[in-house]
Amino acid sequence: MGKISVSPEGTRYDLPDAAADEQEIRLLKEITARQRSMGRKIVAVQGLGFVGAVMAAVVADAVDKNGRPFYFVHGV
Repeated sequence: MGKISVSPEGTRYDLPDAAADEQEIRLLKEITARQRSMGRKIVAVQGLGFVGAVMAAVVADAVDKNGRPFYFVHGV
């Protein structure tokens, strides 16, 4: 059995293991490479509270004169 996290209400959540982490990193690298090949700059916004979420949305909404996005945003 893997590690779990238990909420204050008692709900149990499985925590990802090393294999799941590697799979997620591989997926993020693929997505990032695809977005970069489309000419988009990659932006990471750390902290997705109110301000971080707004900043991520503002950056993600930035487009060129043809309506194509300038950036691809990773929320961390």
